Amino acid sequence: MKLLKTIFDQLGFINAVQLAEFAESFPNTTVVIRWGGLPRERARAIDVAERISQVESSNQDYVRDVFIDSKTMGVLRQALGEA
Repeated sequence: MKLLKTIFDQLGFINAVQLAEFAESFPNTTVVIRWGGLPRERARAIDVAERISQVESSNQDYVRDVFIDSKTMGVLRQALGEA
């Protein structure tokens, strides 16, 4: 899948456009949200956009980036024969 290849090339980092597509294809995959000040948070891909919206609209913090952790990346690479 082209999307996963692109994410692999980005070392697991996912931008907003990619997140929407990723959430459609892999809704239950856990990703990490890295906030500006709050602790990192793990969430299902399908829930990430809503969670970011909640935190940013309440002025609690801002999102720095969203990424797939290395363990999950390894599993995805192995499943797709990329390992």
